[in-house]
Amino acid sequence: MAKRSNKTATKFRVYKQFLPTTPKLWVAKLDETDEVDDFDTIEEAETFAQQATKLDTTGRKYRVQEIKMDA
Repeated sequence: MAKRSNKTATKFRVYKQFLPTTPKLWVAKLDETDEVDDFDTIEEAETFAQQATKLDTTGRKYRVQEIKMDA
């Protein structure tokens, strides 16, 4: 019987405030048309989050969180 590999990959996901007025509720997608923003490096994710925060006209904030994904 072959051994099952439990490999996990580390990614960095950018989460956004669901509502700019609700700082405790963070989501990966605002709705079904939104995309999940995952990056291979924390630097890429933080750069994206900083740019998104600056460009978001609603005042919504973005943050980065490390996630483990099954490979």
